[in-house]
Amino acid sequence: MSVIQAAIILTIMNYVISVLDNFMAWDATWRPLFVGWLTGLCLGDQKTGLIMGAQLEAIYMGISAIGGVIPSDPESGTLIPVAAVILTHTDMSAAIALAIPVGTLINYANTLCSPIQLAFLGLYDKYAAENNQKAYVRLHYLYCLLITPLPRTLIIFLALWLGVGNLGGINNAMPLWLINGLDAASGMLVAIGFGILTSMIWSKKLGIFFFVGFVLAEMLGLKTIGIAIIALAIAISIFLIENGIKQAAGSHAEPVKEEAKEDSLF
Repeated sequence: MSVIQAAIILTIMNYVISVLDNFMAWDATWRPLFVGWLTGLCLGDQKTGLIMGAQLEAIYMGISAIGGVIPSDPESGTLIPVAAVILTHTDMSAAIALAIPVGTLINYANTLCSPIQLAFLGLYDKYAAENNQKAYVRLHYLYCLLITPLPRTLIIFLALWLGVGNLGGINNAMPLWLINGLDAASGMLVAIGFGILTSMIWSKKLGIFFFVGFVLAEMLGLKTIGIAIIALAIAISIFLIENGIKQAAGSHAEPVKEEAKEDSLF
């Protein structure tokens, strides 16, 4: 498959994902795990797409837009590196290390197109003030199907068409020491992603389980699915114990209330 053919196929895929996100709100189809697998499916290498998608998901889990900060775009930051690895046999570690810069550049390009979307917002106010429901609905579908996804889709197409081949050429020109450095950097990015996520969900009550999971994985060599089953069993046990304590506390509280009522009568 040529780069231009892949660019057309993946551009259509990106358009469908954008439309789904507009109509279904936060449907998570743009997350790296799904985009990586779907890109691999379109290009005939699901395994590579799923492996890279899982690694990039670990990186992007802790990245979010806060205030005016423009984070790296997870969808394009997954789609372009995965396509480069499958089509041009770019080193996977190098592609993963370049995912964040690629996603950031695409997101900045998308931001430049935002005035096009903002220009139509006045029409929403106008049609709402006039109670013109038919025009309002037509504008809504036009906005979801063309105005919002089309500029982004064109940017993705140009990035795939012009960038994937160049990314492969850059990889071939890289010296071995630089590839090894990017390999180490890609592993650090995954660790940073987990670190950011852990800092967001950390609590003193549940922190001990982080260390238990580390011991099970590193010292006992237990696989992820085994640790997940143990974690599920612990979570269910804690839920049942806490639920039993609440029910017991409630059953003891009712007689006390009845006795208080009887005492008040006398």
